[in-house]
Amino acid sequence: MDKKFHLVIVTPGKEVFEGPVTSIIAPGSEGYLGVLYNHAPLITGLKKGKLMIDMPSRGRIEMIIDSGFMEVLNNVVTILVDRIESEVLSGISKV
Repeated sequence: MDKKFHLVIVTPGKEVFEGPVTSIIAPGSEGYLGVLYNHAPLITGLKKGKLMIDMPSRGRIEMIIDSGFMEVLNNVVTILVDRIESEVLSGISKV
């Protein structure tokens, strides 16, 4: 069974997503990086690129993000980004 952790994605205008996930692949400032359950604490810059999120009930969703930051702490991941491409979000709603 996949272990879940909590993800929050926020832009300056609103909270875009909040809910349980099983993995994240994010465009870090030094290259793509993955996050799983019990990841070590981390704060990193993000650059424009594809953010991939695996959800327990919906499978993988992908979105294009602009630059921002990601914090991983105690199985909670917070992603703060300047902008998310709206057409990619059409099938995603806040959970």
